[in-house]
Order: sequence, then structure tokens, then C-alpha cells
Amino acid sequence: MSDEHTYSVESRHASGNVVVFEDDGTSAWLYLLGRSDGKPISDVWVHNRVKAPNASEIKNYRDGPPPAASGFSDDSNICEAPELHDWTFVWRPDGEAVTLHRDGHPVALLLASQRRGWSRNLTRNGPWGNTWDDGTCSAKSHSK
Repeated sequence: MSDEHTYSVESRHASGNVVVFEDDGTSAWLYLLGRSDGKPISDVWVHNRVKAPNASEIKNYRDGPPPAASGFSDDSNICEAPELHDWTFVWRPDGEAVTLHRDGHPVALLLASQRRGWSRNLTRNGPWGNTWDDGTCSAKSHSK
């Protein structure tokens, strides 16, 4: 944690894949990094720390990952203090999928084969990721 407004956790799978959960004080995202270059190959928004802005205001967040806009999330998904929660990763055995858990409950899923992941806090699909579906996400996180 580099300052009082940021929070991050990461994990490396035996396959070499790395996952990073990063909250920059405005929003939190989950990233699956490529083995060869360490650049994100899959990502998904997890939560906002600010009120969901109107879509027209998203351009104001160019210095970092944008918070989910109103209509894609609602203010019930604000997480004011991520450091007060227990964040854990559950890897699929092959390392090609990882689920982020908040206090023991799955909240986000990434697959190495999909650019955008799934978030329990999204209310509709869009540039922040895909909406969570228990059946689909459970199958994807356990297959192979």
C-alpha cells in the first residue's frame, strides 16, 4: 500500500500467471497479467470508492482506471475502506482463471482467454466488464 488512499493485493500461480487487485482511491480493478510481458490480458472493474459518475464524466478519469458509470453500477457498491476487508484469490488449477473473493464471497472473475471479466457489482455489461451470473461464473472458474 503506497499511500493511505490506495490498496493492492497480488498473487502468482504456479503457471506463472499473476493477478492484481488494485484500488487507487477512486475505483478498484482486477487484472490478470500476461506471463511474457506482465501487461494486463484480462481485467474487470470491482467497485467504486466514489459516487458513480454520469457516463459523460468518465473522460475526466484519464489519469487512471475509471470508476463504473451510473447505469453500470449503483452507489450501493461503494467500498470506502478496502483495507478493512479480507481479499483472497481462488485460482483454477490450470492458472487460466482466477476468482477474487471479498470476505469469503466471490465478487469478480477473470479468464486468460477473455479480455473482460465478470463482476458481481455491475448492473449491465459494458466497458467495465460483464455482469455476474452464478451459474456461468461457477462453471468458468472450475472448468478444465
